[in-house]
Amino acid sequence: MPTAGDSDGAPQRAISGILTSGRAGRQERSRNRGLAVPNKPHTPPQETEAHALAQRTLRSFVAVIVASSSACITLAAPPSSAELQSKVDAIAADYLIKPGAVGLSIGVASKGQVVIAKGYGLADAEFDVPADKNTMFRIGSITKQFTAAAIMRLVEQGKLSLDDDLSQFIPDFPLQGNSVTVRQLLNHTSGIPSYADLGKPWANVQPLELSHTEMLALVKDKPFIIKPDVKWAYNNTAYYMLGMIIEKVTAVSYAQHMQDEYFTPLSLGRTHYDSSSDLMKNRAQGYSMRNGKIVNDAPLGMSQPYSAGSLISTGEDLVKWSMLLTTGKVVKPESFTLMTTPAILPDGENTQYGFGLGVKEWEDRPCISHGGGIHGFNSMLMYLPKEDVHIAVISNGEPLSSGKVANAIASAALGIEKPAIRNESISPEVTKRITGKYRLDQIGLDCKIWEEGGKAMLQASGEGQGAFAIQWQGADVNGGNEFRASFDADVKLVFTDDGQGFTLFQGGGRVAAKRIAE
Repeated sequence: MPTAGDSDGAPQRAISGILTSGRAGRQERSRNRGLAVPNKPHTPPQETEAHALAQRTLRSFVAVIVASSSACITLAAPPSSAELQSKVDAIAADYLIKPGAVGLSIGVASKGQVVIAKGYGLADAEFDVPADKNTMFRIGSITKQFTAAAIMRLVEQGKLSLDDDLSQFIPDFPLQGNSVTVRQLLNHTSGIPSYADLGKPWANVQPLELSHTEMLALVKDKPFIIKPDVKWAYNNTAYYMLGMIIEKVTAVSYAQHMQDEYFTPLSLGRTHYDSSSDLMKNRAQGYSMRNGKIVNDAPLGMSQPYSAGSLISTGEDLVKWSMLLTTGKVVKPESFTLMTTPAILPDGENTQYGFGLGVKEWEDRPCISHGGGIHGFNSMLMYLPKEDVHIAVISNGEPLSSGKVANAIASAALGIEKPAIRNESISPEVTKRITGKYRLDQIGLDCKIWEEGGKAMLQASGEGQGAFAIQWQGADVNGGNEFRASFDADVKLVFTDDGQGFTLFQGGGRVAAKRIAE
C-alpha cells in the first residue's frame, strides 16, 4: 500500500519510470524507476495515496526494498547488546527531531534472539501519549509477505497450485483473453491494473469500507497494463486478489485465517488485521504534514488495503515473524526459497522481487526486505542473512522514513562506519569528463549534467523534474568518479573513467546511463 513523505521531511517526487515502485506502500504504477526531484510541494494525503505508485523514487518498496551502496566504509567490531541499544536510542532521537516525525516502533533481532524491542516518541500527538514496545502501528505493504506465506502454506497442503489460473477462484473477473496465475499475482507480473494507480477514482472512495465486488469494480473494466509475465509492475490489486483466494480456499475471512493460523499460534500477540471502527488498545494514530504542520492522516477504509496492506504490528513482532519465516517455522524451507527467488522477465531483466519480498543488496551484502506505506505510516523490515540480523522500523509520521532509520540501525549493528558525505568543488578535468547529456535506457529517461559555480548540476527529463546538485566526493573516492545527490546522500552516481556513462545507485537498485549527443 501507499504512504506519504519519505525523505526526512523533504518531500520528493519521482518520475513515472523510476527504479522501483509502489511507494512503500504507495509504490508503483509501472515500476517507477528514475531520479527523484527534491523540494516539490507536499502532496495532500488523499492524492499521495492515489498517485504514489507512479510518483515514488526507488526508496523502499511499499514498496518498497531497502538498500544502499557505499564506496568507502570501514568496519569496527559489532557492538554489544548494551552498546547497540545506546546507538539505536541515539539514532531514534536524531530522527525524531526531523520535520514530520512523531513516533517509532523498532525491533532488532540477532542470532535467533530479540535484542531490541522499543517504542520511541508519541503514539498520539494530540494527547501526548508516548509510544512503547507494545504500541501497534500500521505496517502497510509488509502485509504482503504475510499474505504470500499464507498462499505458500496452502500450496504445501495441496489446496492450490502456483500455476492455478485466477479464473478458478474469481471467475467473474474479466481477464480480457489473458491467463493469470497465482504465481504472477505473487511476483507482480500479472498485468492487472492496480487500484492504487487510478488517481481520483480511487481517491474519491478511500474513506469507505468497500466489499470485494466494489473494490474489483474499480479496475475490472480497465485494460491490462501489459500482457502477463512480460513486465514487473507493483500491484496492490494482485495482493488483494490473493486474499480473496485465501478466503475461497479456506472458507473463512482473510483476517480470521491469519489470526487463527499465524498470529495466535506464532505468539505474535501485537499483530492483527486493522479496523477503522474496532477499539484496539495501544494503537498508534498516524500523521502526515500539510503546509509545514503535522496533521492527522487522511481517512482510509481498512477493507481496502486488505491482504495488500491492512495489518498492524510492532517492531518486536515483525522481527519475530522474520526469524520464524526465515527458519522454516512458517513455511517449509523450499517455499521460502521460492519466496526469495526473484522473477526473471523474458528479456532477462531480474525483477529483484520474489513473493512478497524484495531480494537485493545492502552495503554489498545480500538483503531480503520489504517496505510499507499507508496513510499516516511507513515501515521497513529487512533481513541480512549472512549476519543473521533482522531489523524492523515503523513510523507513524509519513515524512519520517523508516527505511533510512533501518539503514542507520543496520550500520550500527554491523559496526559499519561511513565517511562523511563531501561536497567538493569539481576541477576543470572532472567538469569536462562528466558534463553533457545521458540516457538511462532501462528507465526511459534522459538527463543533463552541467557545471554551475564550481558544482555539478543534474536535471532529468520529464514533467515536474527540477534541477539539483550532485556533490563530488573528491579525487580519492572511487577514482574521483563518485557523486551524491544533494537531496538524498543515499542516491549515488559513479561515472566511468572515460566519462561515457555512469551508474545510478538508488534504493538498492542500479541503472546504467550512457552519454548521448546533445
